[in-house]
Amino acid sequence: MSRKVDSVKDINDSKETWRLAVRIMNVWSVVNNKGIEHLEMIVMDSLGDRIQVLIRHDHLLKWKEETLCVTVATTLKFAISKYGWFYYGCTRCSSKAPNPEKAYECSCGQKVEQPIPRYKIEIYVSNGESKYRFVFWDSECAAILGMTAEFMHNSMVENGEDDPMVYPDELEMLLNKKMAFRVKVQPTFSQASVWKLCDDEAFVKEIENDYIVEDNQSKTEYAKLVPNKENLETSAQTLSASGENDPESIILMTPAKDVVIVDKGEEVDFEAPDATQLSGTKPSKKLKIEPSS
Repeated sequence: MSRKVDSVKDINDSKETWRLAVRIMNVWSVVNNKGIEHLEMIVMDSLGDRIQVLIRHDHLLKWKEETLCVTVATTLKFAISKYGWFYYGCTRCSSKAPNPEKAYECSCGQKVEQPIPRYKIEIYVSNGESKYRFVFWDSECAAILGMTAEFMHNSMVENGEDDPMVYPDELEMLLNKKMAFRVKVQPTFSQASVWKLCDDEAFVKEIENDYIVEDNQSKTEYAKLVPNKENLETSAQTLSASGENDPESIILMTPAKDVVIVDKGEEVDFEAPDATQLSGTKPSKKLKIEPSS
């Protein structure tokens, strides 16, 4: 369902909160005589109208923490970590097991005799020239791959391979896919954790049409000021103009400079029209990838 987004020219004194889909054209840091920092930026909407906005210090601190966002991006390649492509977790929930070789009682109440492998795969994604690292978790990977991490791992063990750094060829199905994502951006770790995803072409197009600002806008005519690199990266990931200090607000955005602000509590339905069923197809090939230093 289409959601109305306001335009810059709509802004007036009739209300305090507006929903805008904007592109950040320029951003810079300002420090007052008391040493308190805030951001200022020039933003442009899809009609080409521009406005200068100020980001308060308390909001800036909040955005340097975790933020829920929605974006469209294409998966590129694996970001190899020292832990490989899976972890051992609870048989009921996705919590990590304290010891993969010992029985324990999970915080969810499940008595786990033997922890099972669950997907945790880091992948670089791209939206245009912008790139970021997303962490894909068990349920999302299983839905795309059509098999559980436990089944894939057991099949590898049957073939004499138990190294988590050996990436099965079947994992390539996660790459070169354009998808809509709901993610939690984690600037501290320079990554975003995938909460939900959908690779349905019609749904991805709907998200792009409803929320993402097109690239064919003219360049800003405002004089550019020298931005602080850290603030540029932070503000490129998060933006709020609602005036509400609510950490649970959801922001719709692309990884770099296209941002949409939505009202508190509003959800984007991420249920794919046709859910992928898990399959018992046995993986046959694998590739060992060494982590980058």
